[in-house]
Amino acid sequence: MGRKIGLRFFERDARIVAKDLLGKIIVRKFRKKFLKGKIVETEAYFGKSDPASWARYGKRKDNFSMWEKGGTILIKNVHKHLMLNFVTGKKGFPEAVLIRAIEPINFEGRCSGPGLLTKDFLINKNMNAKNLFDSDDLFIEDSCEKFKIGKSPRVGVKNDLKILLRFYIKGNKCVSSLK
Repeated sequence: MGRKIGLRFFERDARIVAKDLLGKIIVRKFRKKFLKGKIVETEAYFGKSDPASWARYGKRKDNFSMWEKGGTILIKNVHKHLMLNFVTGKKGFPEAVLIRAIEPINFEGRCSGPGLLTKDFLINKNMNAKNLFDSDDLFIEDSCEKFKIGKSPRVGVKNDLKILLRFYIKGNKCVSSLK
């Protein structure tokens, strides 16, 4: 196994973490098997001033973990699909990165979209509010692969911020929609 990414990686701005997560290996332990996928697409989300953020309406029971320390897992339901996010920044300041797509490494699955990847990567609501560093069931390994990064507006966000907050590995076949 590769070196696990630590807390300091996630204690940074969501935009930086979203870019730096590209190419990293996400590992899901299920029973006695380790599923691995390369992160190929992410989106950054911020606090109350971000019109697409789950923090925009304040802290609630379905988004409270967004205010936790960096590396906290945030699982959110959107249109009957689970979305996998990792909290970034400092505790008390809501920021998170949505994992939009992964490239399966040692399993077959459709992971080119946030709802597809949670289903085929066996992500569930029980992981919500847990910390990546205390978990053996889900963690991130470092990787030093080189690639070009693309940027675009976030997918499905009508009134988006003026900055590009969706990041993806250019040319990767598992990236979701380019719209």
